[in-house]
Amino acid sequence: MSVHARGAFWLVCLPLAVALTGCGVSEWAEERRLARIVARGEAVYQENCVGCHGVNGDGQGPAAALLLTKPRDFRQATFKFRSTPGGALPTDDDLLETITDGIAATAMPSFRWLEGEDRKAVAEYVKTFSRRWERAAAPPSVQLPAQPDDLQTVAALIRGRAAYRRAGCAPCHGVDGKASGTLASTLVDDWGHPSRPRDFTQGGFKKAGHLARTILTGMNGTAMASFAEVLDPGEAWDLAAYLRSLGAVDQPRLRTVKRLARDYPEEFSRHVGEPSEAEGLELAHRGAELSFPPGYVQTGWIPAHHLPQRYGAQSNDWYVALFSMPEAVAPGMTLEPMPELVDANGRPTADGLAAIVYLRTGLGFPIMCGLRRLTIP
Repeated sequence: MSVHARGAFWLVCLPLAVALTGCGVSEWAEERRLARIVARGEAVYQENCVGCHGVNGDGQGPAAALLLTKPRDFRQATFKFRSTPGGALPTDDDLLETITDGIAATAMPSFRWLEGEDRKAVAEYVKTFSRRWERAAAPPSVQLPAQPDDLQTVAALIRGRAAYRRAGCAPCHGVDGKASGTLASTLVDDWGHPSRPRDFTQGGFKKAGHLARTILTGMNGTAMASFAEVLDPGEAWDLAAYLRSLGAVDQPRLRTVKRLARDYPEEFSRHVGEPSEAEGLELAHRGAELSFPPGYVQTGWIPAHHLPQRYGAQSNDWYVALFSMPEAVAPGMTLEPMPELVDANGRPTADGLAAIVYLRTGLGFPIMCGLRRLTIP
């Protein structure tokens, strides 16, 4: 049976199954309730998630090949972001948090705009892709130690720097936190995809508590292990404070072009050169002035910050996928493909780089971009 039909199958067949097994009325009612939630979640998934995660939950949606951080393969029930110990399943609240907030620096956007019950339902449906959920339940969340009173002080940063060294973060993340460690280019995840360490100097972190939790739980499926047995109580907070202190103080446009240069080094070097504030401004102007060949509808305009209103802060590869197949990564939006912004290898062209910088940062004053009208229901 295909994954699509699971919700509908149980709605039809559960009464028969109850009669044959002699389940009590309360168990039957609970199974019926769960089946309705799964069916609702399947509909939400088919409308919003298949473009990246695929019909079968295998992470092989049509946009997957364009993304630098590959979509999660739900069949193994291996999730990076959890509140549970390393190797464990996430809680329902963990799944809901990821769906709601998205994942920074990846193409997984925020789906906060979905109704709360839809987000809960799709989280339940995601669990149907792996039988691991039938054999085990998520353990209790790891409890963070109390936050130190002096977390915002120099003393905490000094302790955090010492924890960074003692925990052995440098081989992956580099001595300077720029993901330049000796092992950085060799890391792969459980699926064989390149697994890039986080460049802490780029900033963009969640709250210190989220970062401290990840330090203690690790990221399943990646080389990022749990450090719960390595660090002393409270050190996770100190290390989180230190990592946040490394975050870029650059202006948004300079920070954007630096990330572009890291994500697409060959294309950026060939079309732009070295990332700088001046180049960022030039790219933003170029993106604002893009003209399109005959046949493109130009009856309206896209405000530079219209997309983030719905999807939150998008990664650079999300925009590349948007230009190539918008229906896969931005379902429900009226936007045609823009192949002139992406080359045959799925990499941004010179105009594609300019469009990304403009759409991510704008110009600081109300210029609209001629990329065609965008409709947000």
